Amino acid sequence: MSKLDDLVRRFTALQRTHDELVAAARTAVAAYWDGDEQPMAALIDTLDALGALPEYAPQLTDQALELLAAGGGRVVGRRLA
Repeated sequence: MSKLDDLVRRFTALQRTHDELVAAARTAVAAYWDGDEQPMAALIDTLDALGALPEYAPQLTDQALELLAAGGGRVVGRRLA
């Protein structure tokens, strides 16, 4: 494979990744405007599929930990950092 072929292949892959991210971002905005419960789901899934999802270790309050220990309910929240 020539250097030019390699560059074309890499550019095509980058363009596809860009297109996927733009589509996921647009989907997230539309879901937010529609009042979806989880508007970021498409963007998070796309970032995860691309291996670009940032590491995240949630810090739960004592109340949330008690809820989880009791086996009840769903813990939801917002990432602060």
